Amino acid sequence: MINQNKKINKYSFRELRSSCQKNAPNPARESLIGLSSRIFSIYFTKLFLLLKIGPHMITTISVFIFFVGIFIFLFNNYWFNIVGTLIIYLSIILDCCDGEVARFKKQTGVLGGMYTEPVSHDIQYGIAFLLLGIILFFNGYSVIYIILGAIASISKLLYRFLEIRYWYLVHIDKTQEEINEIKKQYNQKHFLIRLFYWLNKNFFSSTAIFTMLFIFSFINRPHWSLWWFAIGYFGLWVLLFLKQVYQINKQNLYEK
Repeated sequence: MINQNKKINKYSFRELRSSCQKNAPNPARESLIGLSSRIFSIYFTKLFLLLKIGPHMITTISVFIFFVGIFIFLFNNYWFNIVGTLIIYLSIILDCCDGEVARFKKQTGVLGGMYTEPVSHDIQYGIAFLLLGIILFFNGYSVIYIILGAIASISKLLYRFLEIRYWYLVHIDKTQEEINEIKKQYNQKHFLIRLFYWLNKNFFSSTAIFTMLFIFSFINRPHWSLWWFAIGYFGLWVLLFLKQVYQINKQNLYEK
């Protein structure tokens, strides 16, 4: 272990960035918060490498830290709310580290990208908003916030499931090379579509939970975040469903 740590210590942070972040998600498709988190993540990644903590354990730690940030809102205090959102940001930083450690160890595979990572986000989406609504109710807010939390969680999960179902419907017969080419076509899409993607990833993605909670906590209105996510996620789900129905009819996919 000592020899392994010496080997890791020989890497400068610049070399680690080159090794661990060069194959990270396309920067054009990442949120601003996601991009900023990579500035700090490499320092935690080196620590995890020295401690020999694997990618799946890092994912578990990041989810745990995320919910610690949500539970901080129980204190119903302005500064505690700000601290809670910063803890959520820390979980976003750690969420980058699992992939960076995997790339350094050359352990990238299907399990992490296709199961562990998305399931961790599903858990966050499925519980966080409802939990926040219950916390607000516990702190004296109306029961409507529990309902808003449920709407936000259910709508976001339904949105993710719709994306998955449609992707496999349309791309089930395509080769990996064809799929990679489709992913590269992002910058060729119409400006309005790219604007929609940008708004979605910055204000309604997993990193947006921090963004909006921080903004509303900063103005001392954390309960507004549930209105934002409940209305936003439900609206996005309806729009995506209508878009997919239109595309299915247009491409005549009924017999596929």
